[in-house]
Amino acid sequence: MVRVEMNGVNLDMAWRVRDALASHPLLGGATAQITVIANQHGVVLDGWTVDDQIKQLAMRLARRAAGRCVVQMRLHSRQREVV
Repeated sequence: MVRVEMNGVNLDMAWRVRDALASHPLLGGATAQITVIANQHGVVLDGWTVDDQIKQLAMRLARRAAGRCVVQMRLHSRQREVV
């Protein structure tokens, strides 16, 4: 799930990045919970992903959607345990 922090300053940018992330099938459901926060300094992705590959995918998509804005990542990975 990808959502927008409504207290951010630059909501247009936040929604643009959110739409780019939410349109990818690997970033929906139980694979990630990401909050997009956009302010005058750039875009922040906050939350978690199931693994590092999904985290890197989210970062690539966010950078592409944000254009020249700086994208910071506060995502951590939840590696699945092998049973």
